[in-house]
Amino acid sequence: MHVDGFREYCLRKPGATESTPFGEDNLVFKVGGKMFALLALDEIPAACNLKCDPDLALELRDRYEQVRPGVSHEQKTLEHRRTGHRAL
Repeated sequence: MHVDGFREYCLRKPGATESTPFGEDNLVFKVGGKMFALLALDEIPAACNLKCDPDLALELRDRYEQVRPGVSHEQKTLEHRRTGHRAL
């Protein structure tokens, strides 16, 4: 995953904003005040947490070894964590 490309992709979403509420090493992307992605800048390879439908998250984990359970700040939805350089 290329950090600059991921960041640009997230900011192209209509109404997207970027902030660092968890420190300078974590970029948080929100739409309408709701977080949809977190990019960990201090991990190698780069890793991100993405909001995802719980059933889809389980399916993606079964299909791709790079997709792992992520840290959820809310228990309403599951997140998945994506690492590595290959596109899904």
